[in-house]
Amino acid sequence: MLNNLIRKIKANDSYKIIAEFSFLQFFFWSTWAIYGAYLVYYLTDLGYSNMRIGTLMSIRTFMGLIGPPIVGYLCDRLESRKIVFLISMFLMAVFVTPLTFYGDFMLAISIGVVGFLWEPQQSVLDSWILETSAHTAHNYGFMRAWGSIGFAIIVTVFGQIIERFGWRIHFLSYGVVVFIVILIALSIKDKSYSGLNQKDDNSIKNSQKESEAKKLNLEAAKETPAEVNEKNILRLFKNPDYIFILLITLLIFIPNQMLFVYLAPIIKSVGGNSTDLGYTLFFNALSEAPIFFVAKYFLEKYKTNSLLLFSAFFYLIRFIIAALASSPVYFLFFGMLQSLSFGVFLVTVRYYVKLVAPAALKTTAQSIAMMSAFGAAGIIGSLLGGYLIDNFGMSVMFKVGIVLASAAVLILALVVFRDNKGLENRA
Repeated sequence: MLNNLIRKIKANDSYKIIAEFSFLQFFFWSTWAIYGAYLVYYLTDLGYSNMRIGTLMSIRTFMGLIGPPIVGYLCDRLESRKIVFLISMFLMAVFVTPLTFYGDFMLAISIGVVGFLWEPQQSVLDSWILETSAHTAHNYGFMRAWGSIGFAIIVTVFGQIIERFGWRIHFLSYGVVVFIVILIALSIKDKSYSGLNQKDDNSIKNSQKESEAKKLNLEAAKETPAEVNEKNILRLFKNPDYIFILLITLLIFIPNQMLFVYLAPIIKSVGGNSTDLGYTLFFNALSEAPIFFVAKYFLEKYKTNSLLLFSAFFYLIRFIIAALASSPVYFLFFGMLQSLSFGVFLVTVRYYVKLVAPAALKTTAQSIAMMSAFGAAGIIGSLLGGYLIDNFGMSVMFKVGIVLASAAVLILALVVFRDNKGLENRA
């Protein structure tokens, strides 16, 4: 059976590309399982105070706010996602692998650099997949599922590596996994801008058939400012559909980031420990995989606004579960609902942005959308969550999160109702 699958992949170029991107997602997210999942744990072992750890996490989040539009814009300007991806991965390996040798200053620099590069890397890779072909776009969920599986496996394995071999081996292993990521990425051709280039080539050929040399020069002169205008980032913020998705993303991810930044103390407050945190993160990541595998089918069957409403509703349910939790067991159910909340949301938002963003600004649009979720919402969520916990307690933080999530559900419900009403009137 395995041999038949391998022959099928070799015979069909589309299946080969999907297999390559699946491996790339697996090892790409494995790097974050090594670094991102255990960074706070490492800082705690160094004896850093909560305030100091919070400051360093704010640096990472702030740099993650700056990085996406810059890196995304570079991709669109250079018209190469692969080159930007490879350079970024190499730089992250350079700054993370020797982490245990750093003093306080270099540690802060390293966290800031990784924050700047990591957030846009997700969008660069996802845009590379989405824009390679219609076939890869429809199978994006399948490939992203392997990223969740990679994270779930590696986050569990490296928890044991820390206990047995220590932090030095842990972070040196990060460099090895990044090396694998780079090797896989080098083997994949970057065809993600070929559609845009083909469109430009066809326009030139048609102009040559219709015009004399002098007329062609005049036409080219007219097209130059138009091409520049196509890559004007301000076009995104004049698009009401794009502004809408940024608003919904903020309403959902501010409370989501509040929960995840303070997940360890929240679990500890109900009698949990680091083992319970590990199990929660394991189920959180693993539960995403099934929904990513079937993403192709629900994207074809349901409208994006309906899918956004579905995911927002399950985000709300997760916040309620966390608020009502009286033992660590509740957070196992919290983790399992990641698929119906984040899994559906990520695939839908990626596809939504692909549909509404201008062709010349696809990566920029994807990067800013994720910047809204993990950058802006991350800063607001971490600061607001810390303030509410310190001054009013966790129960008030949960109430604020539930109110924001409820607002997202209500807005999306009204949009879906309006869309359905419009269809009835046209019928």
